[in-house]
Amino acid sequence: MINSRSMVVSACLWIGFSPLWAVSGLTAEMKVRVDGTELPRGLIHAETEYAVQGGPFELFYPEWIPGIHSPGGPIANLAGIAVQTPDSQAVPWRRDPLDVVHFFVDAPAHARRIVVKTTYICNQPTRLSTGVDSYGTPFLGILNWNTFLLYPADIPARETMVDLELILPDGWKWGASLKPKSVDGNTIRFERLSFEDLVDSPLICGEHFRTYDITPGGKEYRPHFYHVVSESERAIDIEDAKIEKLKKMVREAYVLFGVFHFDEYHLLHVLSHSIPGIGMEHLRSSLNASPEPAMTGDGPVPGVLSHEYAHSWCGKYHTPAGMITPNFNTPRDTRLLWVYEGLDQYLGKVLWARSGLNATKDKTPYQAALEDVAAMISAHMNQKGRRTISLEDTAASTQIRRGGSRNWRYLQRAQDYYNEGAMLWLEIDAILRQESDGKISLDDFCKRFLGRHEEGQTVAGYSEADIVSYLNALHPYDWAGLIEKRVRAVDEHLPLDFLTRCGYRLQYSNKPTGFDKDMAFTSIGLHVGGDGKILAVVPGSAADAAGLYDGAQILGVNNKKFSRERLEDAIAESVATRKIDLLVIKGELIEPVVIDYAGGPRFIDLVRDQDAKDLFQEIWKPKVEE
Repeated sequence: MINSRSMVVSACLWIGFSPLWAVSGLTAEMKVRVDGTELPRGLIHAETEYAVQGGPFELFYPEWIPGIHSPGGPIANLAGIAVQTPDSQAVPWRRDPLDVVHFFVDAPAHARRIVVKTTYICNQPTRLSTGVDSYGTPFLGILNWNTFLLYPADIPARETMVDLELILPDGWKWGASLKPKSVDGNTIRFERLSFEDLVDSPLICGEHFRTYDITPGGKEYRPHFYHVVSESERAIDIEDAKIEKLKKMVREAYVLFGVFHFDEYHLLHVLSHSIPGIGMEHLRSSLNASPEPAMTGDGPVPGVLSHEYAHSWCGKYHTPAGMITPNFNTPRDTRLLWVYEGLDQYLGKVLWARSGLNATKDKTPYQAALEDVAAMISAHMNQKGRRTISLEDTAASTQIRRGGSRNWRYLQRAQDYYNEGAMLWLEIDAILRQESDGKISLDDFCKRFLGRHEEGQTVAGYSEADIVSYLNALHPYDWAGLIEKRVRAVDEHLPLDFLTRCGYRLQYSNKPTGFDKDMAFTSIGLHVGGDGKILAVVPGSAADAAGLYDGAQILGVNNKKFSRERLEDAIAESVATRKIDLLVIKGELIEPVVIDYAGGPRFIDLVRDQDAKDLFQEIWKPKVEE
C-alpha cells in the first residue's frame, strides 16, 4: 500500500513544489539517545526527541530497508513504544490499522517537542530481516538503527537530521562509518547526519574487537578500515597475508572504477557461530557476518566481502531510478536488480579473483573462480521455473523471492537475478572482448558508467536505456536485443553462450571432475542431506518420475540403511541393475520407491576449447602490478 502522505512528499520532491514541512516551518531533526548496555541480554533501548508544532504528528517505522529489496523492517520485535513530552507527560498515540508501521501522535497544542521511547528485542524475527536486524550476545552486538527508531512521516529521510548518542557496555569497542564527535568513557556522541545516512551506517561492537588499516599506500586511495568482532580473541587475529589481500582488493577496485564515492570506507565483519550469515551493502561501509573461523586457516576470504564492497559503486551510489524514494516506506521498483545485484555479483567475483581473496593453499585464483562458475551453472541449469517466469520478473517480485518457500525450489524461481544476472554480464564482457579483439572490456564500461561522480552527491539514478546507451557508446551492438532476450524472455534452458565465448564448453563425465560434488543431483535429480532428508527434486528427472518430493526422507538404499555413499554406489551400479531401490518415509507412510535409471554416475565438467581464446584468464587476472 502506498501511503498518501508519502505520495505527497514524493510529488513535492520530483515536481518542484514546496513540501509541507517547508511551508509550515517544521524543523526536521531528531535527537537520539541509544542505550546499548543491555545488548548482552539481547535488548536495546532508545529515546528520541522530535521537534513538533503541537497537534497531530505522524511517524513511520522504516519498512523498505535498502539492500533487502523488500518491505522487511522487523517491526514485530519493537517491544515497547511510549510517547511523552520532555517533562514526562504521557502523550496519546495510535497505530494505523491498515498500515502497522504508521503511527499517529496527538501532541499537546503547546508542545514544541515530544519524546518517543522504544525497546527492541534482538532475536531476528524474520528471515527477511537478517542483514538489517540488530543482534546482541554476551560478547558482541550489531546495531541497525532502523530496527528501533521511528522517523517523521511528512519529511524526506534525507532532510531529517539526527544528533546521535550511544552508550555501550563497559569495555566494548565499536566500528562504523559514523564519525564520532566526542567520546566519554562508554558514551559516544556522533556528528550530525541525515536519517537516511544513519540507516545506511550500521555499527558493530563487542569485547573482542580489532581494527586493521587496509588503506594501500598512495595518495589516490581514500582511508579504508577493516573492523572485526567475535566471541573469540583468536578469531580476530588475522594473518598479514589476508590483510594484504584486502588491501589489494581496494587497489583493484580503484583500477576498475577509477574513483571512490566516499571519503573513507569501513568494512565491518562479525565472526560468530551465533549470528546468521550476513552480507549487506552500504555506501561507506558493509556489514558482513561469517562463521567464527572464517578468517583463520587456509580457506579463502569469504566472497561476501568483495561483493558488498563493490556495491558501493554498483547499487549504492549508482542505483536504479525506480529504487530512489524519499523515505523508507514508499515501495520501490526493483525490476533492474539484474543490474544492481547481477552486475555486482559479477564485479564482486572479479575483485575476489583479481585480489587473490578466493585462493587457497591448493587452488589458484583462476581454479577457484572456474569452480565458482561451475557451481553457478549447476545451481541454475535445472531451474524449470524459467519456462514461465522471466529473469526480470524475479527482480520485480523480489519481495516474494527472498525468504520464500524452500520446497520445490526448481519449480519456483528464487532471486535468480543474482547469478543469472552475473552470467549475463559475463556474456556482455565476452562480447565486448571478442568484438573489439581484446581492446574493450566490461572494465571500460565500469569506469565510464560506475566511475561517474559528482561531489556532494550520494546517489545517482539510471534506467535500462542508460545501460544500453553506455554500452553502445563503448561498442555498437544489439545490446537492447540481447537484454530483451536474456531478461524478459522465458526459456527452457539456462543460456550458456557466455561459456562458449569464454573458451569453454559444458559436458558430462562418468568420473568425478572437480566441478561437481553432488553425483545424485546431476545423475538422478535428487539433492539429499546426510540424514536422508530430500532437500530438492529436479522436475523431469528420474527422481521426479519415481514420485519423490522435497521433505520426504530416504531410510534405505538397495536393502541397506541409507547413507550418501550407498546412494552413490547404487547410482554407479544402476548401469547393470537398471534401477535403484529405496525405502522412503512420505509423511505418515513408509513405502518402497523404485527409481527407473540406468545411466550410472554423471558429473558436470567444464572443458577447454583449445581453438578459442580463454577469456576467463583475461577477466580474472590482476590489473595491479605487484
